Amino acid sequence: MTHFHLPAENSLAPTADLPAGFHVLRRAAQFSPELTLLLDAQGRIQFANSAVGSRLGFVPTGLDAGSLVHPDDWAALIGRLKCSHPARDTDLPAFRMQSAEGEWLWLTGRATHFLDNPAVRAVLVHLRPTGRKRDLHRAALARLSRVLSGTYHVPEVVDAVFGEGLAAVGAAAGAILLIGADGEHLEMIGHAGYAVSANSTWRRIPLIRDVPVSHAVRDQRAIFLSDAELQAQYPDIHQIHAPFKSLAALPLVVGERVIGAVLLSFQHDRRFDTDEQEFLLTVADLCAPALDRSRLHLELQREQDWHATVTQNSSDVVAIIDERGIIVYESGSVERMLGYSPAEMVGRSAFDLIYPEDHGLIQHALASLMPNGEPASATYRFLHRDGHWVWLESLAMDLRHHPHIQGILVNSRDVTARVEAQAAREQARKEMEFSEQNFRRLAENSGDLVRQYDACGRVEYCSPSSRELLGYDPEEMMGQDPLCFIHPDDQSVLRAAFDQRLTPGTERRKFEYRLRRKDGRYMWVETTFRVLREPQSEQIGAFIGTTRDIEQRKHAEHLLHTQLDRYRHLLDFTVSMEQHHTAIDLAGEALHKALSLTEYDYGYAFSYDDGVVQVLAEAGLPPAVAAPGRDLSRLPLTTAVRRALQQREAYFLEGDQPVFEPAEFLPRGHWVSLCLLPITRQGKLVSVLVFGTDQVITTSADTRQLLRNVTARLGHALERQHHLEQLNTSREETLRALGLALEYRDYETKGHTDRVVRLTERLGCALGFAGADLAALRWGAFLHDTGKVAIPDAILLKPGKLTPEEWDLIKRHPGIGFEMLHHIPSLPATTLEVVLYHQERWNGSGYPKGLEGTSIPLAARVFAVVDIYDALTSERPYKPAWTHEQAVAQLRKEAGVLLDARVVRTFLHMLSLEATEHTDAGSILDADISLTEHMHE
Repeated sequence: MTHFHLPAENSLAPTADLPAGFHVLRRAAQFSPELTLLLDAQGRIQFANSAVGSRLGFVPTGLDAGSLVHPDDWAALIGRLKCSHPARDTDLPAFRMQSAEGEWLWLTGRATHFLDNPAVRAVLVHLRPTGRKRDLHRAALARLSRVLSGTYHVPEVVDAVFGEGLAAVGAAAGAILLIGADGEHLEMIGHAGYAVSANSTWRRIPLIRDVPVSHAVRDQRAIFLSDAELQAQYPDIHQIHAPFKSLAALPLVVGERVIGAVLLSFQHDRRFDTDEQEFLLTVADLCAPALDRSRLHLELQREQDWHATVTQNSSDVVAIIDERGIIVYESGSVERMLGYSPAEMVGRSAFDLIYPEDHGLIQHALASLMPNGEPASATYRFLHRDGHWVWLESLAMDLRHHPHIQGILVNSRDVTARVEAQAAREQARKEMEFSEQNFRRLAENSGDLVRQYDACGRVEYCSPSSRELLGYDPEEMMGQDPLCFIHPDDQSVLRAAFDQRLTPGTERRKFEYRLRRKDGRYMWVETTFRVLREPQSEQIGAFIGTTRDIEQRKHAEHLLHTQLDRYRHLLDFTVSMEQHHTAIDLAGEALHKALSLTEYDYGYAFSYDDGVVQVLAEAGLPPAVAAPGRDLSRLPLTTAVRRALQQREAYFLEGDQPVFEPAEFLPRGHWVSLCLLPITRQGKLVSVLVFGTDQVITTSADTRQLLRNVTARLGHALERQHHLEQLNTSREETLRALGLALEYRDYETKGHTDRVVRLTERLGCALGFAGADLAALRWGAFLHDTGKVAIPDAILLKPGKLTPEEWDLIKRHPGIGFEMLHHIPSLPATTLEVVLYHQERWNGSGYPKGLEGTSIPLAARVFAVVDIYDALTSERPYKPAWTHEQAVAQLRKEAGVLLDARVVRTFLHMLSLEATEHTDAGSILDADISLTEHMHE
């Protein structure tokens, strides 16, 4: 650390060449109690007053200011000075300056830029000591808040955060990342201080990626990491993060929403105390609403642009007129509709362009308007710029009291084609009256319901058969909404068809749906709609609908679909039985499937073992029963129920039939109707399914046969599951026998197989192994020494040091074991990996292939830790058994060298948790190889 000493002369530097204004400032500040400096354009101190000398213990005149400021603070300080404006005060961030004794003093203050003033040519700096970090934080937050409060655009907010924010928090680099539109990525919207390679890393990050900034967003918590913590938790990011030494990832939260995160990097290794963490979180809390406000401002601008574009290009004309009819606003679409530009329309009276005979209509509509009242509509003729009349349909709203409108808002559309078409249809309709009389005579004598609709869908005619079919008189059907009698579930299809009734190609369509009769009952009907066209124009003028009753057909279809659904569910049940492997799962699946296929509401599956009944599974929230745990022979069941169970037959009870003797109180509150289904395995009763309902039901023959089928399939599935359990037990005992056979070759390793299998299985569970993977790991522990059958006893049991040739033979046993076992189809790859690679070591010093690191299969790395622990704590011909504590210390030493450090940590943690229950872990014997220091000498 550099130390400075007071100069012999006074604090004034040679000033012969300095301008007059400089001398004025120097004399004014010489005896000021405030620490005052004058800096030239290169940052050298031209003047320091006596207060500076008293505070620092020396006068720094002539020195470079950067040499006195703490390296972590210089970038923020010089950045603030460079951003200062001529003749204006600039607040300086808090920084540290070194005293003569080497102490770092915290200072803050302001600077005034006079470099452009030829009478001064200096920067005037006023400083004051500050000793409280929270005061510095408050001042920094105040500056950042002032800057952010005046920004409304995302780029401005980003610039403010990096211009003020990095200096405020003392960071050397930073990035802002917001959640993208897809909700699955963080996208960088700005950065400062990072190298190009780091920028590419942070530019777009999946939220699921294992990096600090993603964790901060997903967990909604700030992450503070020193250099060591970053290297330990995120080694890949640590390399990219260089040369920075510490990191903070701060979530950006607005209300309950997380919108992104701020990433900050620091030059020096920092351990963030509580005040620093609180300060950084407050900075993030200031940035989050500013960024969210900027995004909302941008969205508002886009919405305004969208609205202006839509208004300009809308097919409707939007106008505002005053109460005299003078046009004060006209949308751009008026030129496309009427030929006038908006400028030609504004200021003119609308009545000058309205057909004279329609003035009264328009005046009446305008007179009916009231503030906050209903809009008024009118259809009238308006003069086109080229001289012809255009039919307009306008909707007017009185907004004269609206602060931004202050007039009558008028929306108009061109309906010329519609008006002319209506006139033509009216003429054609008159011509068709004669033919319609003939049509009605035919319809009135038809058994089907015949209706005629106009182009808008209103019923113009209904045949008398409506009385017989629906119970309505024809007059009751007239003028109704065409969808009002239709079942709500069927309306969407017919509504879509109705909306497309005038599209080209529409001639004839047929629909099946439900109609409501007058008595409220719905009935299925089939209706064929046919188009009636105008004779001259070929335009659609009306529709004819012919409706007939299809109730009987629909009922038959429903019965067929119900039967097909039951068969499909039964097939699904058969398939699902193949996917479950425990009695509980099989019984539960049978209960749920049966309830979905029958009239019953709930059920139990009871296991039956040596006469004792236990609940195996339940479904449908059944009432509680008292049978579980009781001897079936002691239950007071009726003779009929007991006979059905003994003969393994399904038994169905109605509400008036008792279950017990003497009979329970009838009718039962629950289980009003029920059935019992005995389940057998190899002719032996193993389970009973009981289904019930609180209603009186009569079980159909189909349902009874279905439940018998369910019973048969469940019985077959339970037999298959029982056989599989027997096979798995046989396989497990066979593999254990192979391991023990190898163990018995060497009496000194007795018990080794069972111990390493138990420890390996527990360690596998702790590391996430489960199911088939855990079984494969356990089998590998059984068979890991299979290859030793090829090793002569003279070598395997030799108490002394092995020769190089003998050691080479020993190292062949993993490969020999693999060759012996890999032809067995039932052994999974994980088991063979343990056999082949359990002697590989993390640093590549193992055998048979010299694999290293994660290229060694995980199962082999797991077993290696257990095997070596066993070797250390076992007595061998060439060494005594180590204590548990000695073995733990050695494992810690070799973690990351010979063994996978993560696996070692998990293993030792597991042992420590079990220490309270197993005070003595026992001596675990017979590993092939110990650590390097404990191999044969």
